[in-house]
Amino acid sequence: MSEEQLSEEQFHQMALDKLETGTIAPNRSPTHYTRAILLLPGAVDFAAIQRDFPQFFRDQGDILQIAVDKGIDKADQLNGVDYWLGDFDSSVHLQVDSSKYSAKIPYPADKNETDTELALSLVKACGVSEVLLIGGIGGRIDHQMALLFYPLQYSSLQFYHSDGRQSFYYLQPKKCYHIPAKAASLVSVIALTDLTGLTLTNVQWPLTDYVLPLGRGLTYSNRAITSTIEPAITAEISAGNAWLYLSIPEQDDSL
Repeated sequence: MSEEQLSEEQFHQMALDKLETGTIAPNRSPTHYTRAILLLPGAVDFAAIQRDFPQFFRDQGDILQIAVDKGIDKADQLNGVDYWLGDFDSSVHLQVDSSKYSAKIPYPADKNETDTELALSLVKACGVSEVLLIGGIGGRIDHQMALLFYPLQYSSLQFYHSDGRQSFYYLQPKKCYHIPAKAASLVSVIALTDLTGLTLTNVQWPLTDYVLPLGRGLTYSNRAITSTIEPAITAEISAGNAWLYLSIPEQDDSL
């Protein structure tokens, strides 16, 4: 049976089987990965991302690197990736040298999962605990909303998402996050569910053990008041699901 004749489930299982047997990316062991980078379509400031998320660039040996469809256009920034994955509908006109990836994993265009979901399934299968999504900010609203809700499906992963100017930090309950931020950066807490125990410091309007009902706009458009002495904002929730959104001071696309 050719790859074109395989069902969606068979495609996915084929990719997982190749991961487990080491027949893709043969020079690296999947059990060694602790973090993952997903390259998504869209313009990014790669230098800023490397500065803000250094843990994903210090030791490339334990970083699983996946380009999702047109995200392959950023593979040079990583000196190539382990896998290039997707239905390739947005990259059909790209000329991509095979040296940019160790393995190409095709999926049919008509499927139940998005390309990013399929990539996250491979990330999870490799035992990764933290994932950085690079790109994918802006463009179609439905795609952007899907990215915001993936942590609810992949709850074992710590998510970060950035294009270098705007960044998202997924807040897991009962963890305290210290997030470096320039003074006057825009700070918003985007709740995906009701939140309890929301604490936010080093911002213009701090919160302590706050109960935030889903849909309330109180936590949008805050401002960082960080300094050389206190260079990071802190955020914590006791229950619920949320993103902390951080935008550099120069970025102001308010409606």
